[in-house]
Amino acid sequence: MRRLAVMVVLCGLAVRGELESETDSRRLPPPEKLDFGYVPAGVYETLAHYEPGPIGILFQLVHAFLHVVQPNPFPHGIIL
Repeated sequence: MRRLAVMVVLCGLAVRGELESETDSRRLPPPEKLDFGYVPAGVYETLAHYEPGPIGILFQLVHAFLHVVQPNPFPHGIIL
């Protein structure tokens, strides 16, 4: 029984060593600077009111949860 346990441990260590050597050889090249090309400058308008549509019930659920967790107004004074 002891001999079997030693063989299993040795086989496990051998397989682990092979896997580590394979992962070392497949390293990714160092990251390079991203080039996004020409990005047009524009004025992006946002709507003051957003109509959620059919998923409005999810928005209501989130607002109800937030009201349970933080019923008072958000304390803006404690933020730097």
